[in-house]
Amino acid sequence: MTEARDTEDPAEDPEDLSSAQEIARTFAGWAARADGVAAGPATPVPRARPAPEEPCPAPAARPAFPSPGSLRIGLVLAGGGAKGAYELGVCDYLAEMGLEIAAIAGTSIGALNGAVLVGAPDLRTGTRRLAGFWERFSTRSGVTPFADQGLPLDEAGAAAEGTGRQARLLAPRLLGLRRRIGLLEELVGEAVDAAAIRAGRPLWVAAYPLVRTPALPVRLRHLMEVLRWLGGAKGAILRLNGLPEHQIREAVLASAALPFIFPSRVVDGCAYLDGGLGGPGDRTPVRAFAEQEHCEVVVVVHLHPDAVVSSHPAGPVTRIDIRPSVPIIPPGPLGPLTGLLSFSPDRVQALRRLGYRDAWVRFEELRHLLGVHNSLSQAETRMLAAFQRLCDAPRPAAPS
Repeated sequence: MTEARDTEDPAEDPEDLSSAQEIARTFAGWAARADGVAAGPATPVPRARPAPEEPCPAPAARPAFPSPGSLRIGLVLAGGGAKGAYELGVCDYLAEMGLEIAAIAGTSIGALNGAVLVGAPDLRTGTRRLAGFWERFSTRSGVTPFADQGLPLDEAGAAAEGTGRQARLLAPRLLGLRRRIGLLEELVGEAVDAAAIRAGRPLWVAAYPLVRTPALPVRLRHLMEVLRWLGGAKGAILRLNGLPEHQIREAVLASAALPFIFPSRVVDGCAYLDGGLGGPGDRTPVRAFAEQEHCEVVVVVHLHPDAVVSSHPAGPVTRIDIRPSVPIIPPGPLGPLTGLLSFSPDRVQALRRLGYRDAWVRFEELRHLLGVHNSLSQAETRMLAAFQRLCDAPRPAAPS
């Protein structure tokens, strides 16, 4: 949307008006224009569910988003295994907008994504590194490109696997990830610049702390942890910048340590598992920004349309939520596990495209609202100036 600009004839400028009648006439015109801005569709708002094959406008075809100025912007990335490719698409759009991110918090795959981004000098470079990480992991995790070719596409543009196919592939996917712990560690070592994180922007990750009970037999320790989890044990949110470099990588791997697939990780003497095991409000750690990083704007990327966000103290925090506009969890009883474990290159690319489109839709909506707000504010300012001019205009002397 083109920014509202003052194009009136100079003779109609409030500062140049010389009669009360002209001021009143201009006041009425501005009031009518304000009503028109409020009621009229200044810019068509994009559909909330663009078709997967429908491209977004090219960057040059879109007006520049209003500059955030000196606002401190935080980015929160939710967890969800392979669905984290959606976050890569959102970052594609944010980098294209030229936003600068002051701090990042993430859970599970969101922690891994965030660690790659924070270690880069800017969001554009970080997004390129993150895209390379996803490409390497998806192609080296045992699934060849085009393995899903011939399957129908779901609403997200990914291959729609039936329950039978999901059941056949469940064990190979689980075992494949277990066998590729070394690959994940290798790629994290390549993509996560721990030295840059220590000296760079704040990074927070959510992880689930395990109780230290070495005296108990292993089976009893497992049972106790299950009971703690069922009882609603809380997750922890760790700030990684002050940790030694090797512990930064361990903390990132801890946040993404899916139970029964990846081992727990020890950070500062405490063992941790996947941050998604924490309570619903701890899985999307907005509070790390609200309480510690003092971000005026927090962009929260969800991987579920009904995700719960932790409450945070009242304060001047504006939250921009970006959620999948269509389901990204495959249907059927095995759909949630398939969504976590399916790192198919084709599915990764489909989720990346969807994340970009959903971010575009969300920020176009905000652009529309900002445009209307700015137009109304300008009209209000002019009306008040005209009214003040009208009040200050000299009145004719009363007849004697």
